[in-house]
Amino acid sequence: MKFRIVLFFTSIITSFFITYLIHQTLSLYKWIDSLFLVGLLLIVTSAILLLIEGQFFTAFIKSCKHFFSRVNRKEQVIRESEMRSNHTASYQNKFPSRRFFFEIGILFCVVSFVVSTTVYYFGR
Repeated sequence: MKFRIVLFFTSIITSFFITYLIHQTLSLYKWIDSLFLVGLLLIVTSAILLLIEGQFFTAFIKSCKHFFSRVNRKEQVIRESEMRSNHTASYQNKFPSRRFFFEIGILFCVVSFVVSTTVYYFGR
């Protein structure tokens, strides 16, 4: 619960900082735009964590290691003399905060979309 609150307020502060950094002024419309960008960044971060947790890249890493161990004759001789197998231990990463990144990102995107739509249809 504490990480969610810290992430939320850090994202809000980051959106203010991005607004000032890009536009050199602070306005509600530009801040809503930056809030949407921060929300998208949080959703992409959640997706990357999901790929790592699901071991998407593990197959590529294992196949590259296997290929280079077969190509390198010296490594192959060392493996045979030491009676080592080609199988390495696999580790599974768990990211408990992945859900928080996704929830806050969706919240920011939806809020900015609703405010932008309201401003567009009902005027300034």
